[in-house]
Amino acid sequence: MKSAVKSKWIACALVVMILLAAAGCGGELPVDEDLAVDAYLLVIDKLYGEDPGLNNDITYLAIDTENMINLTETGKERLLTELEKYGHEVLNATFEELEEQGLIEDLHFPDGILFRIKDTPMEDNTITMDASKWRSGTGAYGYDGTELKYENEMWEIKDIGSGWIS
Repeated sequence: MKSAVKSKWIACALVVMILLAAAGCGGELPVDEDLAVDAYLLVIDKLYGEDPGLNNDITYLAIDTENMINLTETGKERLLTELEKYGHEVLNATFEELEEQGLIEDLHFPDGILFRIKDTPMEDNTITMDASKWRSGTGAYGYDGTELKYENEMWEIKDIGSGWIS
């Protein structure tokens, strides 16, 4: 009797091990739902460094997250926290909301810059986005069609796209 019980226990343990191994082999790996945050940060870092005169004497760093479709709620919280590294007050607001708050007047954001990103759904670990840094109607910098790829556990800009200056 003991050997029959022991054999059943070994068989059950083997089935569990096989099921666990099979679960790890098939399909896609679980996706970190905040994975896209690092892609957004890479592009924002690039834009922040471009035309640094737009960053002079600012108090606010605003980000419009409305069109960032790969951004989850927890990802948004992380993104806003990460942007604090620049040393400015971070606002999650659209152009229109900044106007309503009186921070943008006559197409000018005298105390800040606004980042806007519009992206496509992540596909094959790739995101394509249009991204800009805006301070005024004549003070903006951006890229359209920027392609980022997630490889080797990090995001990389594969194609910067078309740059523009206002």
